[in-house]
Amino acid sequence: LRLFARKAKRQIDFWGDWGEWSRCSRSCGGGISFRQRRCYSQRTDGGSNCIGPTRNYHLCNIQSCPEGSRDFRAEQCAEFDGTEFQGKRYKWLPYYGAPNKCELNCIPKGENFYYRHKEAVTDGTPCEPGKWDVCVEGVCQAVSCDNMLNSAKKEDKCLQCGGDGRACYEVKGTFDVLSLPKGYNQIFIIPMGATSLRIKEVMPSRNFLAIKNVQGEYYLNGHWTIDFSRDLHIASTVVHYDRGSEGDLAPELLHSRGPTTEPLVIELISQEPNQGVQYEYYLPMQGYSSGYSWSYGSWSDCSSECGGGYQSRLVFCTIDNEAYPDYMCRDKPKPANNRTCGLQACPQTKRWKTGEWGACSATCGGGTQTRSVYCMSYDGQGSPAVVDDAKCMAFVEQPRSTQPCNMRQCATWSTEPWSECSASCGEGIQTRTVTCRTELGSQTQDFACLTEPKPLLSQPCSKENCIQKIGWHIGAWGLCSKSCDSGIRKRQVICADGDSKFYPPETCKASQPQTPAMLGSCNTQPCYLPQRFFFSVYSNERTVQGSATHHQFQPSEDHSSNFLPLRWESHSSSSGSRQFSSHQDIATGTGPRDCSQSPHGCCSDGHTTASGPFGQGCPFSTCHQSRYGCCPDGISAAQGPNNVGCTQYYSDDYVSRNRPTAASQALSQQNPSDECRGSLYGCCYDNIASASGPQGEGCLNRPSQPARSPRTPAVLGRVVSGVCLLHHLPQPPSQSSGTATGSISAQPPPGRDNFLLTPPHPYSGHS
Repeated sequence: LRLFARKAKRQIDFWGDWGEWSRCSRSCGGGISFRQRRCYSQRTDGGSNCIGPTRNYHLCNIQSCPEGSRDFRAEQCAEFDGTEFQGKRYKWLPYYGAPNKCELNCIPKGENFYYRHKEAVTDGTPCEPGKWDVCVEGVCQAVSCDNMLNSAKKEDKCLQCGGDGRACYEVKGTFDVLSLPKGYNQIFIIPMGATSLRIKEVMPSRNFLAIKNVQGEYYLNGHWTIDFSRDLHIASTVVHYDRGSEGDLAPELLHSRGPTTEPLVIELISQEPNQGVQYEYYLPMQGYSSGYSWSYGSWSDCSSECGGGYQSRLVFCTIDNEAYPDYMCRDKPKPANNRTCGLQACPQTKRWKTGEWGACSATCGGGTQTRSVYCMSYDGQGSPAVVDDAKCMAFVEQPRSTQPCNMRQCATWSTEPWSECSASCGEGIQTRTVTCRTELGSQTQDFACLTEPKPLLSQPCSKENCIQKIGWHIGAWGLCSKSCDSGIRKRQVICADGDSKFYPPETCKASQPQTPAMLGSCNTQPCYLPQRFFFSVYSNERTVQGSATHHQFQPSEDHSSNFLPLRWESHSSSSGSRQFSSHQDIATGTGPRDCSQSPHGCCSDGHTTASGPFGQGCPFSTCHQSRYGCCPDGISAAQGPNNVGCTQYYSDDYVSRNRPTAASQALSQQNPSDECRGSLYGCCYDNIASASGPQGEGCLNRPSQPARSPRTPAVLGRVVSGVCLLHHLPQPPSQSSGTATGSISAQPPPGRDNFLLTPPHPYSGHS
């Protein structure tokens, strides 16, 4: 028993007396002081059996700091101003959004990230703005309203320490108007002097809360700009704004300890139906003095961080939560609207100052560039001054003043020899290949050589003047003077070179003595049917002559012209000549009663009498009643406009594709081609296609005829086996300048040797 008692006595551990209180961590605003005690133990393993804390803490210097003093946490962040951080130098501001409220987290001014400079702030630093709780050794400790750590005393809703809440009354309700206009809607006003404010959405929504003063100045979410969660220093208190992160829906919450020193207008930015906004705040029982009173907001940030600055606040006269002119409150002392701040001495900061990099010493192959580097000293008040580099080297390594540049390999343009000239004579073009190559000869991208202009890729070149060959240029044969029984045709022959330059005939005769013939015979086949009427020529005459035995064409004596005067010849029993007598016989029905003398002429078979105009009553004449009329053969029905579907149809494109070249165009423009000029029925109107019958069957694009003279009888002609049958047409009611359908002029159209006149198609626009 004695042994056990002695052993138990040796194991008893006990506390020593408390030591002296340490120096307060702050000079104002509530710092922390501590004292320690020692545990006396007999244990040899380093442990102890003492129960209780080694340190004891309490608040000190709880008096408020002088007006304009900087926030204590902001002072700790400012210690890192000007120091190099990831290659830059920043001004650091406190950040309160980190999970651990007692770490020294700071955010660079103008950036969107924060950095933990220390694991714990200085003891006595408030955990959050506007709250009593402070940090002690990196842990947030509750501070009671009696400025004691972990005291049992609590502050009531009226902000009285240990009070029972009877000094104020509650204002509570829900704003639940469902339908609101889109945009800003005022929902209520929190009066001046309110405490323990709490405003919260009933349900998450896409609506937002906003705060402004009675003068219309926004403190939160004004002008369609939505803030993140943050602390607002307004109305001489701190209002905490909490909402979900971007994209997350959470009920918005505004809460503040108060008291407010100005009325606050609460608005709802409506974007969807309002599900309700709950509000709660407390007002003092005695209230503010009746009548007009001064309201004022929170102080602005200090204009200078150190060395002395100033800050201001809004002060205005109010009554019943409305602003009025200042003279309404003239019987009461007006609070100050500005004050000095930042009176603490500015620390001496020294930092490296660097200039801009100079030009590189080489454009390629490796060069160097330099910049100025010098040490600057700044005290926050005067202008920065240059000091010895050694003073900056004590804080941070000196930045480099030189660096390499333009390390890429040098490259130049490489040109290949010029190609042969593209022309064997005269002007041409020659080309070459240009590439960008490095010093080692390898090809690289063109941008590596852009420091010098790129050589030309092509250039003009010239050879000896081209020799033009001069010779006879022969045009196509003109129209035959007769459709049968041997006619005469003509063509033009000129002396020219390949550039359509004309020369005297003697120039070509020197190398080609034999001049090509300009006249030739044509249509030598005999005529198969007796010809009733045909055109011949006399100079300036229009006569109808009878001839019972022959129908001969008399060409003009002047072979230099393609134009032939017009003459009528008629085969009748009369041997005399009388002007237009044959026409009158046909029109009146006198004379021989064959189909050619009938009022409407013959059908396309040459012997059937037509019972009406345009082949009415003729066999195979149903095409005239079709939608698109008849084909040029007068029998087949066209399948579409412009003789679509007709045989031997030649479009204007066909004619244009077969136009003569520039050298011979002047010769053969009005002359028929070799292919049609020797055909049985001669050429069509386009001087290219061959006619398939005496009436121009198979031919298209009939030429429009000029307007006839008012004194010239209108005639309608049809060719039957090479004979032009003419009929009288009624005279137009008035002289018109338009083209008379189916008529001809006493003078032939210019540029034609002769022409055929065919009846107008009832559905076509051609004469």
